[in-house]
Amino acid sequence: MWAYSMIAIGLINWDYQRSHANIAIHSLAIVIPGLILLALTYVKAANKFLNSRAGKFTWLVIGAIALLYGFLNK
Repeated sequence: MWAYSMIAIGLINWDYQRSHANIAIHSLAIVIPGLILLALTYVKAANKFLNSRAGKFTWLVIGAIALLYGFLNK
């Protein structure tokens, strides 16, 4: 769900701020980590890391930074 949240917020950000310069880069900074996380959920070798405490914390930080960037960039 975290990956879907990043993807959705990045695409919504793109839609709402489409008149701003370089919005594709700003929105992709949110969408790409979400796509990476989503892809990792399908990689069997990555499941152990994603389910570990370190993996959860890592993606919590990455996702929080990406989402804050989405809410705060203008």
